[in-house]
Amino acid sequence: MTPRRIVFVGPTLPEQRRPAGCFEYRPPVKHGDLFDLCLRPGDQVLIVDGVYQHYAPVRHKEILAQLARGVHVFGTASLGALRAAELADFGMRGLGEVYAEARAGRLVADADVAVLHADDHAGARRLTEAMVSVRHGLAELLRDGQLDTGQAARLEQAAARLHFTERSATGLRHTAGADRDAMHLLLDHLDRHGDVKTRDARHALDVLAAAPVPPPPAAPGTTDIWSSSYGREWDFEHRPLRPGSAVGARLALACLQLFAADFPERHRAYTLRLAAATTGRTGSAGLLLGAAGFAPATRPHARLARATEATAGWDADERLLARTFRLPPGRLVYQDLPAEAVAGSTLEELEERCLRLLLPASATALPTPHRHTLLRQLWQAGSDHEYRLCALERGFRDTAEAARLAGAFDLALVARLLHAPAAVR
Repeated sequence: MTPRRIVFVGPTLPEQRRPAGCFEYRPPVKHGDLFDLCLRPGDQVLIVDGVYQHYAPVRHKEILAQLARGVHVFGTASLGALRAAELADFGMRGLGEVYAEARAGRLVADADVAVLHADDHAGARRLTEAMVSVRHGLAELLRDGQLDTGQAARLEQAAARLHFTERSATGLRHTAGADRDAMHLLLDHLDRHGDVKTRDARHALDVLAAAPVPPPPAAPGTTDIWSSSYGREWDFEHRPLRPGSAVGARLALACLQLFAADFPERHRAYTLRLAAATTGRTGSAGLLLGAAGFAPATRPHARLARATEATAGWDADERLLARTFRLPPGRLVYQDLPAEAVAGSTLEELEERCLRLLLPASATALPTPHRHTLLRQLWQAGSDHEYRLCALERGFRDTAEAARLAGAFDLALVARLLHAPAAVR
């Protein structure tokens, strides 16, 4: 299979300046995008631009997870250069002048490479100038004798006083005061010759296009080397149910947890299997709890062992194990979609079911209190404590997680289906 070459780029390199051919262009990278791609060993990713103010930025663990899988990850010009400098010792490769400055410690702030841009069809049109571009432009004009050191210093100070969202051509001219003509010279220079970020991005693309795709790097001893419970959770939340699916794996599991009448049974089977694998023991839930260092339930009607409508036929130890189960180190209940959860359905059937129940993109999710009310009705929970038990025995960490995930679904439709529960199983 031909390795993929993916580039996350926006205002640093306008669409009309991007070389065609072997690259797959995507908008500036944000948190979860690398997991969403389902990358394979040998694939290449070049990060140029990324978002970090209105969306969560790409995390270092996301990049490390791809490196551990044998993906080649490069960074240049903007946020990519900063991440490459931070992760160079772990296998991410940097290209260009901005990367060199960041690696040398002369550039450390995200704000120095940040710009305001319009997310339009022309390829995220840039509206302001990055501070790193201003500094490089001034250095080039100073070197060519078009500015003196005093002018360059004053212009840099004037630009630095502006927030990156205000560093437009108009804003820079206004703040330059008596040096307005010199500022105009700088802006004209950046417009005619391109800023350092744009040059770096084009250079990186030329380098990657000219070089053959290298084989996957030697894999570390385990692909779990940079793993954490948060990284595994992010991966699960952003990974498609199957390649090309419009439904994420975590959302598919949530659909089952929330709406499958028999999901507590599936969850019990899952916890029994993993508890047995972890302890190296087989047997009853009580034996597994004891082997894990926990006391079995001594009182069948204790608060966490109390029966609900769905668990009336279980013994107290089974209810206790299912409701308290956590994966090491103790935060997550699920980090994948196990066979027990799917329980006889194909991924295609599960995808179709989720798509039918998902909230339309143009619709607004129900307020959180309404979600809690509907879930209590759906799970036949008569009290707050019973509602909590129902959430736990369905594999949620708490009722808040259940309500948050329920916000992705058309709960008005679910309410109409309450009298025909087989329709949502």
